[in-house]
Amino acid sequence: MDEPVYKKPRRGSTPNPIAVSVNSTALEIVVNPNMPTFVQLQEKQRSELLEMAQVRYGLKGPKVSIQMSSLDLNSAMTEAQVFKTLLLAPDAERPDQVLYALAKGDIDAHMANRVLASLELLSKMKSIKVI
Repeated sequence: MDEPVYKKPRRGSTPNPIAVSVNSTALEIVVNPNMPTFVQLQEKQRSELLEMAQVRYGLKGPKVSIQMSSLDLNSAMTEAQVFKTLLLAPDAERPDQVLYALAKGDIDAHMANRVLASLELLSKMKSIKVI
C-alpha cells in the first residue's frame, strides 16, 4: 500500500479554506469567508438539477414531446413508495421519470437527488459479476 506523502504547498496556490492555529491557551479556527458553506452548495445543486430537468422536458424553453408511461409520483410519497412506483417503468426510463416529476413539481429536488443517486448505485451493483 502506498505511504502518505507530504507535499509542500506551492507559492501562489490557493490557501487552505480552514486554517487551524494552536497557541498555549486556545484552539483558534479561521474559516475562509470566500468559500461557500455546505448548505449553500446543496441548495445550488438542487436548483441546478431542477433547472436542468425543466429545460430537458420542455417546461422551460421550447416544447418537447415526451413518450413515457405515466407514473403518479408526488411529494407526499416516501422514498420507498417512489421506488415501488418506479418498478412499473422500464429500467432505462426510471431516471427520466424522476427528472420529469421534478420538472413538473411533483417531487422536490432533495428527494429526486436521493432517488437518482440510489438508481445509479443499483445499476452499478447490477453490473458487478459475482464469481
